[in-house]
Amino acid sequence: MKTQVMATRTQQSSGIDPPFLSGAVAGAVSYLVGYILTLVVVVVAESDQFTNDLIESAGFLYYNAQFANVETSVDGGGAFGAALEQEFNYLTDSSLSSSVDAPAILYHLIPILVLVGVGYAVARQVHATDLVEGAVAGASLVLGTVVLALLGTFLFSLGGNGGSVSPVLLDGVLLVGLVFPGVFGAVGGAISTQVGSNQQQQYGRR
Repeated sequence: MKTQVMATRTQQSSGIDPPFLSGAVAGAVSYLVGYILTLVVVVVAESDQFTNDLIESAGFLYYNAQFANVETSVDGGGAFGAALEQEFNYLTDSSLSSSVDAPAILYHLIPILVLVGVGYAVARQVHATDLVEGAVAGASLVLGTVVLALLGTFLFSLGGNGGSVSPVLLDGVLLVGLVFPGVFGAVGGAISTQVGSNQQQQYGRR
């Protein structure tokens, strides 16, 4: 009897453990899919201002869509040769939003919908059955997104004439790597358990 109780407790506790491998892979996939969709929108809708440096500009807008700023840095522009830095966001700064042709809401929706969808898929894959299990499974996307979000702050960088433009490191890791995938992945995972519960109830009635 005691053995059965212990086994039951073990199963219940293991049910909410993050699916580390699935979460890492799915998180990386969600980052890439979100970026590629953003790239497609830039190609289709934006002017030469963005398409001339297509790879990096799409990266800037992908990070901006998750409220991670981009910064310009000019070497030797300040006192004692210190770098001058300025942060901006093409989608939220009123002085720059007019330079973007596609609706800003479209860029914001891309990572949200992708993360919710992938979080949903991860929770279904690990057979999460309640809200907590689903949310934990969905939030495990951060295991993959945080690594690529960090790399992206270096890969999506433009340099020349003593200056550079790139996503802000802290913003990228915190918002693109942790907050957005953690929150919206969890939402997708939680939705998955509710959809599965409703389907079971419908089949039960039949």
